[in-house]
Amino acid sequence: MRRDLELRLRAVEVAGSDGIEIWIDQGDGTVRGPQGEQMIREDAEALGHAAGISLIVINEIDARL
Repeated sequence: MRRDLELRLRAVEVAGSDGIEIWIDQGDGTVRGPQGEQMIREDAEALGHAAGISLIVINEIDARL
């Protein structure tokens, strides 16, 4: 089920919706964005909020499912 959710959300992201981005929790307080950018989670959430983008943060294990 998690994989299905990830695939659907990635499809929305690839379709050009600026409303959702999937970020990967690195386990050390930082997250990695869809373009490979890395920052602390609070900064990523603030950046997304300012741009009107909803961030979905999943952990590394879920990203591999």
